[in-house]
Amino acid sequence: MKNRIAFLILTLLSTILITANTPPSSKSIAEDKPIKCKTGIYIKTLKLNQPDEEFTILFYWWIRVDSIDVNEDYKKVSDIEFINSSSEIEITQEVLNKEQKYYYVTGVCNATFPFKADYHKFPYDIQDLTISLENTSYNKSDIIYVKDDQNAYMNKLSDNNIDILNGDQYTITDLISTNSNFIYKTNFGDPSTKGNDEYSRINFKIEISRNPIGIMLKLALPLFVVLVLSYLVFFIPDHEIGTASALTVTSLLAAIAFQWTISDSLPKVSYYTIVDKVFYLVYSYIFYAMTQTVVTFNLSDGNEKAKRISDTIEYHSRWIFPISFIVVLLIILI
Repeated sequence: MKNRIAFLILTLLSTILITANTPPSSKSIAEDKPIKCKTGIYIKTLKLNQPDEEFTILFYWWIRVDSIDVNEDYKKVSDIEFINSSSEIEITQEVLNKEQKYYYVTGVCNATFPFKADYHKFPYDIQDLTISLENTSYNKSDIIYVKDDQNAYMNKLSDNNIDILNGDQYTITDLISTNSNFIYKTNFGDPSTKGNDEYSRINFKIEISRNPIGIMLKLALPLFVVLVLSYLVFFIPDHEIGTASALTVTSLLAAIAFQWTISDSLPKVSYYTIVDKVFYLVYSYIFYAMTQTVVTFNLSDGNEKAKRISDTIEYHSRWIFPISFIVVLLIILI
């Protein structure tokens, strides 16, 4: 009896040891790992809508899964969405290659995306346009999206093959891809999801800069004329206040009218841009010319000492006005 009990105990211990040392099957390991989707896009056209902070883009996209289990269904990989876009996903080709063991799906997207603009340095601003992709149903424990490192996952900047439909206003300065996880602070009412839902995302960023030369040239000539009119008051005799006042008032009204004229082409933002600062600089120097006209006129009616002070102010203003304006303008631009 004792021998039978000992035999049973030894048999049980052997079974436990064998089970503990047996590695899990490759299939069970694979089931625990998320599907790695190698992703890329190829951009054809791009158009920026500055007032609405949107950009419209036409591009091809693809997703590939390597080393697949041929018995598994990979259609869930193509259940994707481009975050905040106004377009449905169009699939043009889907391939399940059992010999080479890969799954491949591709499509085309013509969509409008929002972007958060930063116009503090307008017209020297640089904007980041981002296309983000994630799965509609499966979180990062099931599917992760990464850039296609075996191929060109995005246009090459050196190829210069993206058509920007805004004339020569913009230039693409960088094209990069990053991976991220986005946590939704909800389980979308799914009892099987514990806590918050976290999804894998891949982000394609287009860095675009504005060509400031055209805008600055359009601003420079009218504002230069306005400043010259204001500058002429320093060469008008003190007692000719009517003529001097007419020049400064005309300059001020012309500057205001010009700013109103081009307001539609300027960003609608609550903070000051570089263009706003240039206009306010011009206004302040017109006010300086107005103030100098009034002060020197009043001094010219006084005694000889007051007249000498008036002449001195007028003389020094002739070089203080342009030099200080150029210095302050360079500080604003730089």
